[in-house]
Amino acid sequence: MKLAKYFWIVLFVLLTGSPGVAAGPTWAKIDTALSAWQGEKNLVLVSTAEAPLETIAVQEVLEQVLLHDFAVRIDAAVAAGGSGLILELRDGKQMSMAILRRASDKAIIAFERHVQASDARPDAPPATAPVQAKPLSSPAVPSAPVVVAEPHPAADLPGPLALPGKPRSVAVIKNATDADLIVVLQSDAGVTRYRMQDHQLQALSEFKTKKKALRALYLESGDPDHDGATELAAVWADDLQGIYTGTDSRLSSTILESRRQGFSAQQGPDAFVRLLNGKGLVQFRGRYSLWHGPVRALQVGGEGWAAGNEPVSWASSNLFDITPLDDAVALQRTAAGQLRLVSLENGQPLPGGTLLYDLGDFEGAPVAVSLETPEYRSGFSKEDMVRETWWHLPPRVTVTSDGTAYTIRRGRSTGLPLIGKPSGRDQLIALHWNGRQVTVAEPFAGVEAFILDFALIENRGSVQAALLLLNQKPDGSGKAYLQIVPFTGHP
Repeated sequence: MKLAKYFWIVLFVLLTGSPGVAAGPTWAKIDTALSAWQGEKNLVLVSTAEAPLETIAVQEVLEQVLLHDFAVRIDAAVAAGGSGLILELRDGKQMSMAILRRASDKAIIAFERHVQASDARPDAPPATAPVQAKPLSSPAVPSAPVVVAEPHPAADLPGPLALPGKPRSVAVIKNATDADLIVVLQSDAGVTRYRMQDHQLQALSEFKTKKKALRALYLESGDPDHDGATELAAVWADDLQGIYTGTDSRLSSTILESRRQGFSAQQGPDAFVRLLNGKGLVQFRGRYSLWHGPVRALQVGGEGWAAGNEPVSWASSNLFDITPLDDAVALQRTAAGQLRLVSLENGQPLPGGTLLYDLGDFEGAPVAVSLETPEYRSGFSKEDMVRETWWHLPPRVTVTSDGTAYTIRRGRSTGLPLIGKPSGRDQLIALHWNGRQVTVAEPFAGVEAFILDFALIENRGSVQAALLLLNQKPDGSGKAYLQIVPFTGHP
Protein backbone atom coordinates (compact mmCIF):
# COMPACT_ATOMS: atom_id res chain seq x y z
CA MET A 1 0.00 0.00 0.00
CA LYS A 2 1.39 3.34 -0.97
CA LEU A 3 2.24 5.86 1.70
CA ALA A 4 -0.56 8.31 2.34
CA LYS A 5 -0.12 11.68 0.71
CA TYR A 6 0.10 14.78 2.85
CA PHE A 7 -2.93 17.06 2.71
CA TRP A 8 -2.28 20.65 3.68
CA ILE A 9 -4.91 22.86 5.29
CA VAL A 10 -4.12 26.54 5.65
CA LEU A 11 -5.65 28.11 8.74
CA PHE A 12 -5.52 31.93 9.04
CA VAL A 13 -5.69 32.49 12.84
CA LEU A 14 -4.35 30.95 16.02
CA LEU A 15 -5.74 27.69 17.30
CA THR A 16 -6.94 28.21 20.89
CA GLY A 17 -8.81 26.19 23.48
CA SER A 18 -11.37 28.78 24.65
CA PRO A 19 -14.71 27.88 26.28
CA GLY A 20 -17.37 26.70 23.89
CA VAL A 21 -15.04 24.76 21.63
CA ALA A 22 -16.10 21.17 21.02
CA ALA A 23 -14.24 18.54 23.04
CA GLY A 24 -11.28 16.96 21.33
CA PRO A 25 -7.64 16.02 21.80
CA THR A 26 -5.85 18.41 24.15
CA TRP A 27 -2.38 19.45 23.01
CA ALA A 28 -1.31 21.63 25.94
CA LYS A 29 2.24 22.29 24.73
CA ILE A 30 1.04 23.06 21.22
CA ASP A 31 -1.58 25.50 22.55
CA THR A 32 1.05 27.22 24.69
CA ALA A 33 3.39 27.66 21.72
CA LEU A 34 0.57 28.95 19.53
CA SER A 35 -0.42 31.48 22.16
CA ALA A 36 3.16 32.74 22.34
CA TRP A 37 3.58 33.02 18.56
CA GLN A 38 4.32 36.61 17.47
CA GLY A 39 4.69 36.14 13.72
CA GLU A 40 2.23 35.73 10.85
CA LYS A 41 -0.91 34.00 12.11
CA ASN A 42 -1.12 31.44 9.31
CA LEU A 43 -1.11 27.77 10.23
CA VAL A 44 -0.76 24.75 7.96
CA LEU A 45 -2.19 21.47 9.24
CA VAL A 46 -0.54 18.32 7.86
CA SER A 47 -2.22 14.92 8.13
CA THR A 48 -0.88 11.57 6.91
CA ALA A 49 -4.41 10.21 6.40
CA GLU A 50 -5.55 9.47 2.84
CA ALA A 51 -8.85 11.24 3.55
CA PRO A 52 -8.08 13.80 6.26
CA LEU A 53 -11.62 15.18 6.51
CA GLU A 54 -12.92 11.70 7.36
CA THR A 55 -10.68 11.27 10.40
CA ILE A 56 -11.82 12.13 13.92
CA ALA A 57 -8.62 14.01 14.77
CA VAL A 58 -8.84 16.38 11.78
CA GLN A 59 -12.60 16.85 12.25
CA GLU A 60 -12.04 17.88 15.87
CA VAL A 61 -9.34 20.35 14.88
CA LEU A 62 -11.48 21.78 12.08
CA GLU A 63 -14.48 22.10 14.36
CA GLN A 64 -12.37 23.98 16.84
CA VAL A 65 -10.93 26.15 14.07
CA LEU A 66 -14.27 27.00 12.45
CA LEU A 67 -15.81 27.99 15.77
CA HIS A 68 -13.10 30.63 15.91
CA ASP A 69 -13.87 31.86 12.36
CA PHE A 70 -10.76 30.27 10.86
CA ALA A 71 -10.45 30.33 7.07
CA VAL A 72 -9.80 26.81 5.72
CA ARG A 73 -8.22 25.75 2.43
CA ILE A 74 -7.08 22.30 1.29
CA ASP A 75 -4.13 21.95 -1.11
CA ALA A 76 -2.34 18.91 -2.48
CA ALA A 77 1.01 20.54 -1.71
CA VAL A 78 2.47 23.69 -0.22
CA ALA A 79 5.66 25.30 -1.46
CA ALA A 80 8.63 25.34 0.86
CA GLY A 81 9.15 28.42 3.01
CA GLY A 82 6.40 30.92 3.59
CA SER A 83 5.22 32.49 6.83
CA GLY A 84 3.30 31.28 9.83
CA LEU A 85 3.34 27.82 11.33
CA ILE A 86 2.99 24.17 10.32
CA LEU A 87 1.18 21.72 12.60
CA GLU A 88 1.68 18.07 11.72
CA LEU A 89 -0.54 15.33 13.18
CA ARG A 90 0.72 11.76 13.12
CA ASP A 91 -1.68 9.03 14.23
CA GLY A 92 -0.61 5.48 15.06
CA LYS A 93 -2.25 2.48 16.69
CA GLN A 94 -0.60 3.22 20.04
CA MET A 95 0.48 6.84 19.85
CA SER A 96 -0.43 10.18 18.31
CA MET A 97 2.03 13.02 17.88
CA ALA A 98 1.69 16.73 17.20
CA ILE A 99 4.69 18.64 15.87
CA LEU A 100 4.60 22.43 15.53
CA ARG A 101 7.24 24.25 13.51
CA ARG A 102 7.92 27.50 11.72
CA ALA A 103 6.99 27.46 8.04
CA SER A 104 9.97 29.64 7.06
CA ASP A 105 12.70 27.19 8.10
CA LYS A 106 10.81 24.18 9.52
CA ALA A 107 12.45 24.73 12.92
CA ILE A 108 10.47 22.91 15.60
CA ILE A 109 8.96 25.03 18.38
CA ALA A 110 6.76 22.46 20.15
CA PHE A 111 6.41 18.68 20.29
CA GLU A 112 3.80 16.58 22.09
CA ARG A 113 2.65 12.98 22.07
CA HIS A 114 -0.43 11.12 23.35
CA VAL A 115 -0.50 7.42 24.12
CA GLN A 116 -3.71 5.57 23.20
CA ALA A 117 -5.25 3.62 26.05
CA SER A 118 -5.49 -0.11 25.28
CA ASP A 119 -9.23 -0.22 25.90
CA ALA A 120 -10.03 3.16 24.38
CA ARG A 121 -12.56 3.58 21.61
CA PRO A 122 -11.08 4.31 18.17
CA ASP A 123 -12.59 7.79 18.27
CA ALA A 124 -11.71 8.55 21.91
CA PRO A 125 -9.21 11.34 22.65
CA PRO A 126 -5.76 9.87 23.50
CA ALA A 127 -4.44 10.32 27.01
CA THR A 128 -1.35 12.44 27.49
CA ALA A 129 1.71 10.41 28.52
CA PRO A 130 4.49 12.71 29.71
CA VAL A 131 8.00 11.37 30.22
CA GLN A 132 8.40 10.69 33.93
CA ALA A 133 11.55 11.47 35.87
CA LYS A 134 12.83 8.39 37.70
CA PRO A 135 13.82 8.83 41.37
CA LEU A 136 17.16 7.15 41.83
CA SER A 137 16.79 5.76 45.32
CA SER A 138 18.02 2.27 44.41
CA PRO A 139 20.86 0.93 42.27
CA ALA A 140 18.44 -0.45 39.68
CA VAL A 141 19.39 0.78 36.23
CA PRO A 142 16.50 2.09 34.08
CA SER A 143 16.35 0.52 30.65
CA ALA A 144 16.63 2.66 27.53
CA PRO A 145 13.57 3.05 25.29
CA VAL A 146 13.35 0.43 22.56
CA VAL A 147 12.17 2.97 19.98
CA VAL A 148 14.75 4.13 17.47
CA ALA A 149 14.97 7.91 17.38
CA GLU A 150 12.76 9.59 14.78
CA PRO A 151 14.15 12.26 12.47
CA HIS A 152 13.51 15.72 13.83
CA PRO A 153 11.00 17.73 11.77
CA ALA A 154 13.14 20.86 12.11
CA ALA A 155 15.33 19.60 9.29
CA ASP A 156 12.75 17.15 7.87
CA LEU A 157 15.41 14.44 7.81
CA PRO A 158 14.33 10.96 6.65
CA GLY A 159 17.08 9.42 8.76
CA PRO A 160 20.73 9.88 9.75
CA LEU A 161 22.64 12.22 7.46
CA ALA A 162 25.98 10.74 6.32
CA LEU A 163 29.00 12.99 6.89
CA PRO A 164 32.30 13.24 5.04
CA GLY A 165 35.48 12.59 6.97
CA LYS A 166 35.64 11.73 10.65
CA PRO A 167 34.38 14.69 12.72
CA ARG A 168 35.07 14.50 16.44
CA SER A 169 32.77 17.19 17.87
CA VAL A 170 29.64 19.20 17.00
CA ALA A 171 28.06 22.52 17.98
CA VAL A 172 25.10 24.60 16.82
CA ILE A 173 24.98 28.38 16.61
CA LYS A 174 22.05 30.73 16.13
CA ASN A 175 22.59 34.11 14.50
CA ALA A 176 19.98 36.81 14.89
CA THR A 177 19.93 37.30 11.10
CA ASP A 178 19.83 33.61 10.15
CA ALA A 179 16.75 31.48 10.76
CA ASP A 180 18.35 28.24 9.55
CA LEU A 181 20.04 25.69 11.76
CA ILE A 182 23.78 26.37 11.61
CA VAL A 183 25.90 23.32 12.39
CA VAL A 184 29.62 23.41 13.16
CA LEU A 185 31.78 20.28 12.97
CA GLN A 186 35.34 19.87 14.21
CA SER A 187 37.73 17.35 12.67
CA ASP A 188 41.50 16.94 12.61
CA ALA A 189 41.64 19.20 9.55
CA GLY A 190 39.81 22.13 11.12
CA VAL A 191 36.34 23.52 11.83
CA THR A 192 33.60 23.77 9.19
CA ARG A 193 30.34 25.70 9.42
CA TYR A 194 27.26 24.36 7.59
CA ARG A 195 23.67 25.37 6.99
CA MET A 196 21.32 22.39 7.45
CA GLN A 197 18.44 22.60 5.00
CA ASP A 198 16.44 20.18 2.83
CA HIS A 199 18.23 17.00 3.92
CA GLN A 200 21.61 18.51 3.11
CA LEU A 201 24.52 20.37 4.68
CA GLN A 202 25.62 23.45 2.77
CA ALA A 203 29.20 24.44 3.62
CA LEU A 204 29.43 28.13 4.55
CA SER A 205 32.95 28.66 5.83
CA GLU A 206 35.97 26.77 7.08
CA PHE A 207 38.87 27.24 9.46
CA LYS A 208 41.89 25.06 8.74
CA THR A 209 44.57 24.34 11.31
CA LYS A 210 48.04 25.61 10.48
CA LYS A 211 49.68 22.39 11.63
CA LYS A 212 48.61 19.21 9.84
CA ALA A 213 49.57 17.01 12.79
CA LEU A 214 46.95 18.45 15.14
CA ARG A 215 44.26 16.09 16.41
CA ALA A 216 40.75 17.31 17.27
CA LEU A 217 39.73 16.84 20.90
CA TYR A 218 36.44 18.75 21.31
CA LEU A 219 34.48 21.87 20.39
CA GLU A 220 32.66 24.29 22.72
CA SER A 221 30.15 27.07 21.98
CA GLY A 222 29.07 30.01 24.11
CA ASP A 223 29.39 33.75 24.67
CA PRO A 224 32.14 34.21 27.29
CA ASP A 225 32.69 37.89 26.44
CA HIS A 226 28.93 38.65 26.56
CA ASP A 227 28.93 40.56 23.27
CA GLY A 228 25.84 38.77 21.93
CA ALA A 229 27.82 36.78 19.33
CA THR A 230 28.53 33.07 19.63
CA GLU A 231 32.16 32.09 20.15
CA LEU A 232 33.55 28.63 19.47
CA ALA A 233 36.48 27.17 21.38
CA ALA A 234 38.19 24.38 19.42
CA VAL A 235 40.72 22.39 21.46
CA TRP A 236 43.45 20.36 19.76
CA ALA A 237 46.22 17.90 20.67
CA ASP A 238 49.67 17.91 19.11
CA ASP A 239 51.08 14.43 19.78
CA LEU A 240 54.84 14.80 20.14
CA GLN A 241 56.66 11.48 19.82
CA GLY A 242 60.18 10.61 20.87
CA ILE A 243 62.08 7.34 20.61
CA TYR A 244 62.95 7.31 24.28
CA THR A 245 60.37 9.73 25.65
CA GLY A 246 57.14 8.24 24.25
CA THR A 247 54.10 10.28 23.22
CA ASP A 248 53.05 13.50 24.88
CA SER A 249 49.91 15.43 23.83
CA ARG A 250 50.52 19.17 23.88
CA LEU A 251 47.34 21.23 23.98
CA SER A 252 46.27 24.27 22.00
CA SER A 253 42.98 26.09 21.52
CA THR A 254 41.50 28.39 18.90
CA ILE A 255 38.68 30.85 19.66
CA LEU A 256 36.45 31.35 16.62
CA GLU A 257 33.69 33.88 16.08
CA SER A 258 31.19 33.02 13.37
CA ARG A 259 30.63 35.93 10.99
CA ARG A 260 28.76 36.25 7.73
CA GLN A 261 31.94 36.31 5.67
CA GLY A 262 33.56 33.45 7.59
CA PHE A 263 35.36 32.69 10.83
CA SER A 264 37.33 35.24 12.79
CA ALA A 265 40.03 33.23 14.57
CA GLN A 266 42.26 34.09 17.54
CA GLN A 267 44.74 31.95 19.38
CA GLY A 268 43.52 30.73 22.77
CA PRO A 269 45.42 29.29 25.74
CA ASP A 270 47.53 26.15 25.32
CA ALA A 271 45.19 24.39 27.70
CA PHE A 272 41.80 22.76 28.15
CA VAL A 273 38.94 25.25 27.64
CA ARG A 274 35.24 24.94 28.48
CA LEU A 275 32.44 27.40 27.70
CA LEU A 276 29.72 26.85 30.28
CA ASN A 277 26.82 28.93 31.62
CA GLY A 278 28.05 32.08 29.88
CA LYS A 279 31.57 31.68 31.24
CA GLY A 280 34.90 30.57 29.83
CA LEU A 281 37.04 28.23 31.96
CA VAL A 282 40.67 27.19 31.50
CA GLN A 283 42.98 24.58 33.03
CA PHE A 284 46.51 23.68 31.96
CA ARG A 285 48.17 20.30 31.58
CA GLY A 286 51.04 19.19 33.79
CA ARG A 287 54.39 17.87 32.62
CA TYR A 288 53.54 14.40 33.90
CA SER A 289 49.85 14.85 34.69
CA LEU A 290 46.64 15.50 32.82
CA TRP A 291 45.79 18.50 35.04
CA HIS A 292 48.02 21.07 36.71
CA GLY A 293 47.12 24.18 38.64
CA PRO A 294 43.72 25.67 39.40
CA VAL A 295 40.78 26.29 37.06
CA ARG A 296 40.88 29.90 35.86
CA ALA A 297 38.52 32.17 33.99
CA LEU A 298 38.96 32.67 30.24
CA GLN A 299 39.55 36.34 29.52
CA VAL A 300 39.80 38.40 26.36
CA GLY A 301 42.08 41.39 26.00
CA GLY A 302 43.95 43.40 23.42
CA GLU A 303 46.22 40.49 22.54
CA GLY A 304 43.51 37.84 22.38
CA TRP A 305 42.22 35.17 24.72
CA ALA A 306 44.13 33.97 27.77
CA ALA A 307 43.70 32.45 31.21
CA GLY A 308 43.01 34.94 33.98
CA ASN A 309 45.22 35.30 37.03
CA GLU A 310 42.56 34.55 39.64
CA PRO A 311 41.27 30.98 40.10
CA VAL A 312 37.54 30.29 40.22
CA SER A 313 35.92 29.43 43.55
CA TRP A 314 36.02 25.67 42.92
CA ALA A 315 39.51 25.78 41.39
CA SER A 316 40.87 22.75 43.26
CA SER A 317 38.88 20.36 41.04
CA ASN A 318 39.76 19.53 37.48
CA LEU A 319 37.90 21.12 34.60
CA PHE A 320 35.93 18.10 33.38
CA ASP A 321 35.13 16.40 36.68
CA ILE A 322 33.11 19.42 37.86
CA THR A 323 30.13 20.95 36.03
CA PRO A 324 28.36 23.72 38.00
CA LEU A 325 24.56 23.67 37.80
CA ASP A 326 24.32 27.07 39.49
CA ASP A 327 26.43 29.17 41.86
CA ALA A 328 26.06 26.69 44.74
CA VAL A 329 25.77 23.14 43.34
CA ALA A 330 27.76 21.16 40.79
CA LEU A 331 27.80 17.72 39.20
CA GLN A 332 31.01 15.86 40.01
CA ARG A 333 32.32 12.83 38.12
CA THR A 334 33.88 10.34 40.53
CA ALA A 335 36.93 8.16 39.88
CA ALA A 336 34.53 5.27 39.25
CA GLY A 337 32.78 7.23 36.51
CA GLN A 338 29.60 7.95 38.49
CA LEU A 339 27.99 11.37 38.90
CA ARG A 340 27.01 13.01 42.17
CA LEU A 341 26.02 16.46 43.45
CA VAL A 342 28.56 18.41 45.49
CA SER A 343 28.63 21.81 47.14
CA LEU A 344 30.72 24.37 45.28
CA GLU A 345 31.49 26.04 48.59
CA ASN A 346 33.32 23.12 50.21
CA GLY A 347 33.30 20.30 47.64
CA GLN A 348 31.36 17.97 49.93
CA PRO A 349 28.74 15.55 48.52
CA LEU A 350 25.13 16.58 49.07
CA PRO A 351 22.70 14.20 50.81
CA GLY A 352 20.50 12.60 48.16
CA GLY A 353 22.82 13.78 45.41
CA THR A 354 24.36 10.47 44.38
CA LEU A 355 23.32 9.20 40.95
CA LEU A 356 22.78 5.44 41.06
CA TYR A 357 22.52 5.06 37.32
CA ASP A 358 24.71 3.14 34.89
CA LEU A 359 26.15 5.64 32.40
CA GLY A 360 28.16 2.94 30.60
CA ASP A 361 31.80 3.03 29.57
CA PHE A 362 32.38 6.15 27.50
CA GLU A 363 35.88 6.85 26.17
CA GLY A 364 36.21 10.24 24.57
CA ALA A 365 39.15 11.72 22.68
CA PRO A 366 42.48 10.35 24.01
CA VAL A 367 45.24 12.51 25.51
CA ALA A 368 48.76 11.11 26.02
CA VAL A 369 50.67 12.06 29.19
CA SER A 370 54.35 11.20 29.58
CA LEU A 371 55.35 9.08 32.57
CA GLU A 372 58.01 10.59 34.79
CA THR A 373 59.32 7.07 35.43
CA PRO A 374 58.84 4.69 32.46
CA GLU A 375 57.46 1.25 33.25
CA TYR A 376 58.14 -2.26 31.96
CA ARG A 377 54.91 -4.16 31.40
CA SER A 378 56.02 -7.20 29.39
CA GLY A 379 59.76 -7.75 28.81
CA PHE A 380 62.80 -5.74 29.77
CA SER A 381 63.98 -4.44 26.41
CA LYS A 382 63.60 -0.82 25.28
CA GLU A 383 60.67 -1.88 23.09
CA ASP A 384 58.84 -3.23 26.16
CA MET A 385 59.10 0.03 28.05
CA VAL A 386 55.90 2.08 28.46
CA ARG A 387 56.61 5.78 28.52
CA GLU A 388 53.14 7.36 28.52
CA THR A 389 49.60 6.94 29.80
CA TRP A 390 46.59 7.53 27.54
CA TRP A 391 43.66 9.29 29.19
CA HIS A 392 40.21 9.60 27.62
CA LEU A 393 38.06 12.70 28.03
CA PRO A 394 34.59 12.13 29.54
CA PRO A 395 31.33 12.72 27.63
CA ARG A 396 29.96 16.22 27.25
CA VAL A 397 27.77 17.61 30.04
CA THR A 398 25.56 20.55 28.99
CA VAL A 399 23.52 22.61 31.47
CA THR A 400 20.43 24.53 30.39
CA SER A 401 19.06 27.71 31.97
CA ASP A 402 16.74 25.76 34.30
CA GLY A 403 19.67 23.89 35.86
CA THR A 404 19.05 20.59 34.06
CA ALA A 405 22.16 18.75 32.91
CA TYR A 406 22.27 16.60 29.77
CA THR A 407 24.88 13.95 29.01
CA ILE A 408 25.47 10.70 27.10
CA ARG A 409 24.58 7.25 28.35
CA ARG A 410 26.70 4.62 26.61
CA GLY A 411 24.30 1.72 26.17
CA ARG A 412 25.83 0.41 22.95
CA SER A 413 28.71 -2.09 22.88
CA THR A 414 31.02 -3.39 20.17
CA GLY A 415 30.37 -7.05 20.97
CA LEU A 416 32.92 -9.83 21.26
CA PRO A 417 36.23 -9.42 19.40
CA LEU A 418 36.32 -10.96 15.89
CA ILE A 419 32.95 -12.70 16.14
CA GLY A 420 30.68 -10.12 17.74
CA LYS A 421 28.83 -7.16 16.29
CA PRO A 422 27.65 -3.89 17.87
CA SER A 423 24.40 -4.00 19.80
CA GLY A 424 22.37 -1.81 22.12
CA ARG A 425 21.55 1.90 21.98
CA ASP A 426 23.22 5.09 23.09
CA GLN A 427 21.00 7.81 24.50
CA LEU A 428 20.97 11.33 25.92
CA ILE A 429 19.71 11.56 29.48
CA ALA A 430 18.64 14.55 31.59
CA LEU A 431 19.64 15.04 35.24
CA HIS A 432 17.76 17.35 37.56
CA TRP A 433 18.34 18.34 41.19
CA ASN A 434 15.14 19.24 43.05
CA GLY A 435 16.87 20.11 46.31
CA ARG A 436 16.31 16.66 47.81
CA GLN A 437 17.54 14.15 45.24
CA VAL A 438 18.92 13.78 41.73
CA THR A 439 16.38 12.46 39.25
CA VAL A 440 17.04 11.14 35.78
CA ALA A 441 14.79 11.27 32.73
CA GLU A 442 15.14 9.91 29.21
CA PRO A 443 13.60 12.66 27.06
CA PHE A 444 15.29 11.47 23.86
CA ALA A 445 14.88 8.12 22.12
CA GLY A 446 17.91 5.85 21.91
CA VAL A 447 19.87 5.36 18.69
CA GLU A 448 21.58 2.27 17.32
CA ALA A 449 24.96 3.95 16.91
CA PHE A 450 27.70 5.37 19.11
CA ILE A 451 27.10 8.99 20.17
CA LEU A 452 30.41 10.86 20.04
CA ASP A 453 29.00 14.29 20.85
CA PHE A 454 25.77 16.28 20.89
CA ALA A 455 24.35 19.79 20.85
CA LEU A 456 20.96 20.89 22.17
CA ILE A 457 18.56 22.80 19.92
CA GLU A 458 16.66 25.37 21.97
CA ASN A 459 13.96 27.93 21.29
CA ARG A 460 13.33 30.74 23.78
CA GLY A 461 15.19 28.83 26.48
CA SER A 462 13.27 25.58 25.94
CA VAL A 463 14.92 22.43 24.61
CA GLN A 464 13.24 21.30 21.37
CA ALA A 465 15.60 18.64 20.04
CA ALA A 466 19.15 17.33 20.12
CA LEU A 467 21.67 17.11 17.29
CA LEU A 468 23.70 13.91 17.65
CA LEU A 469 27.12 13.25 16.13
CA LEU A 470 27.09 9.49 15.54
CA ASN A 471 29.69 6.98 14.46
CA GLN A 472 29.77 3.30 13.64
CA LYS A 473 32.67 2.87 16.08
CA PRO A 474 33.07 4.24 19.62
CA ASP A 475 36.46 5.82 18.88
CA GLY A 476 35.11 7.79 15.91
CA SER A 477 37.10 5.86 13.30
CA GLY A 478 34.05 4.56 11.43
CA LYS A 479 31.40 6.14 9.24
CA ALA A 480 29.98 9.35 10.73
CA TYR A 481 26.38 10.63 10.74
CA LEU A 482 24.26 13.49 12.04
CA GLN A 483 20.88 12.68 13.57
CA ILE A 484 18.27 15.06 14.99
CA VAL A 485 16.05 13.53 17.67
CA PRO A 486 13.01 15.36 19.11
CA PHE A 487 12.64 16.23 22.76
CA THR A 488 9.71 14.20 24.10
CA GLY A 489 9.20 15.65 27.55
CA HIS A 490 10.68 17.62 30.41
CA PRO A 491 12.75 15.82 33.05
